[in-house]
Amino acid sequence: MIITLKDGSTRSYDSAMSIIDIAKDISEGLARNTVAGEVNGELVDLSYVLKEGDNVKFITMKDEEGLKIYRHTCSHVLAQAIKTIFPTCNLAIGPVVENGFYYDIDFKTPITMEDFAKIEEEMRKIIKSDLPIERIELPREEAIKLMKKFKEPYKVQLIEDLPDEATISFYKQGDFTDLCAGPHIMS
Repeated sequence: MIITLKDGSTRSYDSAMSIIDIAKDISEGLARNTVAGEVNGELVDLSYVLKEGDNVKFITMKDEEGLKIYRHTCSHVLAQAIKTIFPTCNLAIGPVVENGFYYDIDFKTPITMEDFAKIEEEMRKIIKSDLPIERIELPREEAIKLMKKFKEPYKVQLIEDLPDEATISFYKQGDFTDLCAGPHIMS
């Protein structure tokens, strides 16, 4: 398998390799600093397995895209922390914005200023646990069934609103699974 790097150089491998595998092959420093890849112009997770002829760029935190990916992963950590503390709340969306991220959440009971310290502490626990983040793709009906099982009506609505040809993906970290196109950092 031959892949082309951003600088135009090529690398040859006898078997399929992921973005992180190739980063490690180039240097441990690159592997430590890479948060995602760009393959043929599309952002992908580090676990993405390359195909013959792919063009690859390594995305680090120095890249604007790298910071966005990091922040988006932080929004998932926030959502996981809140679902742990407030399991009856419903998640909507958690996008990146210019100076950070947020997550729209529908609470059954309002949260208070005192709850913010609990949420931050739970986020620290999640980060410290270094959970691997795994991408899962499901057919539409299975995706809807999963979100109904988790009692996430906003996610069901988002899935139903996706075009027929859309890839429906989720990211799982520990017991938490969220509808998301990604990419995300590895843990």
